[in-house]
Amino acid sequence: MNRRRYKSDPEKLLEQGKKIMMNSNSTDSKYKFRVFSVNLVLSGMSAAEVAEKAGMARSTVSDWVKAADEQGFDALKTVKPTGRRPKLSEAQREEIDAILQKNPNDYGYKVWDGPSLSDLIKNVYHINLSIRQCQRLFHELGYSRIRPQVFPSKEYEDTEAREDFKKDEI
Repeated sequence: MNRRRYKSDPEKLLEQGKKIMMNSNSTDSKYKFRVFSVNLVLSGMSAAEVAEKAGMARSTVSDWVKAADEQGFDALKTVKPTGRRPKLSEAQREEIDAILQKNPNDYGYKVWDGPSLSDLIKNVYHINLSIRQCQRLFHELGYSRIRPQVFPSKEYEDTEAREDFKKDEI
């Protein structure tokens, strides 16, 4: 039977693991499970026994013990996948937000919408964003889709003025 040779003191490592389990306010259940499994191995159970009880591979538990020994218990935390980097930097997004607060006629557009924003970004930053991405950008920057009404609403108090307005538009 192979006995693991620890790089750090297993007793101190076990104490750290117990402190994490007792004081952890973390909502990451996977992290807590990994720390608990490592604590069991440090307490004397074999990695094979822990793995069998947990229904996983022995090598997985051994890898957790090795990571905790060499890098500390923080190495057992779940890492959020990063994903693709955004095409626009934070500074560019702030500049776009400032531009959107100005009159679109100053930039050669009638209204700020997906197609006009896509064209602006292509011309200014030389970055191609689809119309849908630009619509999402509007939403992320806190803008909502509000279009001007073609005529006053039905709850409009002056019905004669509303009828006059409708006659002029039609």
